[in-house]
Amino acid sequence: MGLVCLVIISGCQTNTQPQTTSAPSISVEPEPISTPIPEAPPPSKPAQDALVIHLDMTPQKPEAAKPKIAEITPNKIEDTDLQATPQSAALQASEENKTAIVAIPKKNTAPKPPAISSAQQQQQLLDLADSMLAAGYIDLSLGLLEQIEVEKLPPQSLSRYFASMATSYLQSGDSNAALEILEQAQDLDPNPDRASQNQRLALLQQAYTDSQQFLSAALTAIAITNRHGSETEASDPSSANHDVIWYLLMQVSNQQLKTRLNSPIEPNAKAWLQLALSTQGLLNLDQQQAAIMAWQLQYPLHAAALDLPKALAKLVELKPRENQKLALLLPTSGPLGKLGQAVIDGFMANYYQAMTQCEQPCNSLPQLEFINSDRVADWQQLYYDLEDQNVDLVIGPLDKAKVDLINELPERNITTLALNFIRNDNLDHGLNDPLLTETQVDWSIASYYPEQVLAPEPEPEPEPNTVSHNTLFQFSLSIEEEARQLATRGHNQGLRQALIIAANSDWSQRASKAFQQQWQALGGQVTGQVSFTGDGDHADSISQVLLTDTSKLRRKELQKTIATNVKFEPRRRQDVDLVVILALPEDARQLMPTLAFHHAGDITVYATHHAYQGPTKTTRDRDLNRLYFSDIPWMLEPDTVAQKVAAIWPNSQRYSRLFALGADAFLLYPRLQQMQIFSTTKLEGMTGLLRLDEQNRITANLTWARFQRGQPKVQNQ
Repeated sequence: MGLVCLVIISGCQTNTQPQTTSAPSISVEPEPISTPIPEAPPPSKPAQDALVIHLDMTPQKPEAAKPKIAEITPNKIEDTDLQATPQSAALQASEENKTAIVAIPKKNTAPKPPAISSAQQQQQLLDLADSMLAAGYIDLSLGLLEQIEVEKLPPQSLSRYFASMATSYLQSGDSNAALEILEQAQDLDPNPDRASQNQRLALLQQAYTDSQQFLSAALTAIAITNRHGSETEASDPSSANHDVIWYLLMQVSNQQLKTRLNSPIEPNAKAWLQLALSTQGLLNLDQQQAAIMAWQLQYPLHAAALDLPKALAKLVELKPRENQKLALLLPTSGPLGKLGQAVIDGFMANYYQAMTQCEQPCNSLPQLEFINSDRVADWQQLYYDLEDQNVDLVIGPLDKAKVDLINELPERNITTLALNFIRNDNLDHGLNDPLLTETQVDWSIASYYPEQVLAPEPEPEPEPNTVSHNTLFQFSLSIEEEARQLATRGHNQGLRQALIIAANSDWSQRASKAFQQQWQALGGQVTGQVSFTGDGDHADSISQVLLTDTSKLRRKELQKTIATNVKFEPRRRQDVDLVVILALPEDARQLMPTLAFHHAGDITVYATHHAYQGPTKTTRDRDLNRLYFSDIPWMLEPDTVAQKVAAIWPNSQRYSRLFALGADAFLLYPRLQQMQIFSTTKLEGMTGLLRLDEQNRITANLTWARFQRGQPKVQNQ
């Protein structure tokens, strides 16, 4: 600071303010003022010079004594260092003519709050974050938690910090981030107290479940049950957890279960996995019930043997239905004749396989009647006739239009397993499913025969105890369902920004729409999409959607401006972490290297099964390396049964997906009642992991693979 000049001016000039009283004048001797100055009347002599006080406000050296600053009021001056001068008489003034003086504020002498340590600051952030989390402000909670310096937190607060972080991420829908933070917790806080460890396991189970890592979720749930079983509590919650464990195991493929059993595993978990496998691959109910009883005898003291999951306990109580009569209502002539015959071949392949396992006399296999759906004229009369013949179940038809006709019949008193989905006007454009035609599926039915769209989900009905006689079950392979599975997997892998490259065809546009709806519902963003015709426009389409054409245009403009050539490397857009290809094999083989050429070789690429033409020993698919795609297990995981069937049934290779559909129809028919009563029931089929939803539609969770060295390698789910 510089010098501040405080000027106090007083005189006898006329006072413009109202005056009420006057006081006599007194003279002031030049000596220090120690008492208040009495009021005085206006002086009769001329005004005195102004009193000028110079205060030096510049910073002083620490060793120099600080001068005392006078506290000045209209009638009092105190300063032991300030000597009176003749000019001090100017301070005499009447009350009516008081001089306005700028007062120097006193220094704030209030005590400062004590400084808090860095650890206390982090603790306060954690407390505030927990308050926000409890109030439901997830984003605010995450923002506060991310400001915390973990290394400065008190050790006793580490468990709470990691639990709050994981909970916030889970509630925000980011299960991958939750798994990362829980893994970090294990490294930085490996020995929490028992309550914190239980909480951490529960969060880990939820994170695995949300990211659809069901085997890891099941093993974590088993670990929680083991911990509860070792605790001495009044009420053991382990039995309540059995249903959770069973539900999670029912989401795991048989191959995953077998692979895990071949690795070191603790005994209780091993028994659970063997129970999950015990009923798989059995064709009828009495075989499943016998397998459950055999497992209970093998593990008599296991918690699940003493208290079976509810689904298994009810399964044991069901009565097998023997000597059923089935009608296969499928086309064997007309445009769909070859497709219908492939379905029949698949059904009969499993029928003969079951016959070899059946003890004589075999009462578990059904009686069969074959009806050519291509020649049915009166569908209502057909069902009357089948009812008179005591048919228990109809399998078919295959054509979507005929499924719609059956769905609209006023009287349908026979349970029907249709091999297509009913049409829905809100989602289906009413096209006649051109991929049904023989010429378009000749090369291996790379596209699912009819591409149906599932109807919107209505309110679920109360769970029935038995299957109604007029129930219409729907089982098919839907391209829309496959596209939704692509979106779900991408989201579970932590991907959020997708580009869609789709063929200019009906099936790919419908798949694109289904993907976008599911992707955006999960919180993802579609940053761009483009269609191609396949007539040499692959590069242009990719350049357009990756914005490398815009980058090249900027180069031209720059060269034009500076009139010289410049070194240049095009840059693609950066707001993408997933590319979805909806294309047939010949197009996919061109799109993959073109993506790499346009600097997108590091981006994850997904495709539907259409990109895979089938097994080959050639290098035909070497350009598809790095591509992830989904397909039915029959195409990717051929077991010994499939290999035997392929040798006997020639159509199993040409129409492989339809053949697998027929084979699974045989597996499904005896389990429809079980699947409808027990929602957790799964069936490992040739088309995937089969489940029944609230609309009595059976969908298949597909298998994932990735091209490596030109061959598809199955990926863990």
